[in-house]
Amino acid sequence: MPGRCTCRVDDCSSPGKHPRVAGGLNAATVDGAQVEAWWSRWPIANVGVRTGAASGLVVIDIDPAHGGTESLERLVAQHGELPEGRVVRTGSDGRHLYFLHPGGLVHNDAGRRLGPGLDIRGDGGYVIAPPSTHTSGGRYALESGGADLPEMPEWMLMLVRPPELARPRVAQDWRPTGDTTAWAKAALEGERARLRTAQPGMRNHTLNRVAFRLGQIIAGGQLEESEVVGLLVRDALATGLGEREALATVQSGLTAGEVVPRAPSGPRPHTDGADVAH
Repeated sequence: MPGRCTCRVDDCSSPGKHPRVAGGLNAATVDGAQVEAWWSRWPIANVGVRTGAASGLVVIDIDPAHGGTESLERLVAQHGELPEGRVVRTGSDGRHLYFLHPGGLVHNDAGRRLGPGLDIRGDGGYVIAPPSTHTSGGRYALESGGADLPEMPEWMLMLVRPPELARPRVAQDWRPTGDTTAWAKAALEGERARLRTAQPGMRNHTLNRVAFRLGQIIAGGQLEESEVVGLLVRDALATGLGEREALATVQSGLTAGEVVPRAPSGPRPHTDGADVAH
């Protein structure tokens, strides 16, 4: 119903956006029988669409309440009009612009790369789709376009997927020896449990610390970044954090953690003059 979320957190700041199924976006499927089974169980659930290479989609989320309309106008004035394509009007009167995934890794972003109020939903992300209902009572609806999606113009691609900054050499070259898969999986589940039980007032801080520690393991090659982002954002939403706040905190924590790779025996000592910011 409008104004209430199935997460049962009274002051949830992202109502109607919590995955119903175990595994969240990682359980996304186009299997008709499975979708029918979910729909039979939750007939009034909203629709979530996974973004990233798995679905071939990148979605630009225009949030007018955070300056998204003005940010897009500035980009268009500087670079030219966007190609015509699929546009979805969101339940809060924003817009989702759908583009083909360009390949490689497209990180999720909350208003930093394209400007305030312009969020990127790429690998490890998802969007709410028509005919879902927003907490305000408004409905998501297709505004224009159809099945054919445009490619992002070159200027947008450069902003959405900038060249990766070189990490310190110790983070690039080092990998833990032996099979540490079980350890990494246990660490992931332990950190997620820590986040899910965080107390009010400490949830964003806990999310940052959890993301930092998992970023250390990602740097060692034992976890996939896109999967970790998706799981942490999902868990953060379940605690009542807002989607924008959660995504920004996860990105910050992972970035800091990936500079200090970690294995079961602890952090790798920094040698060879590696310049690492703490």
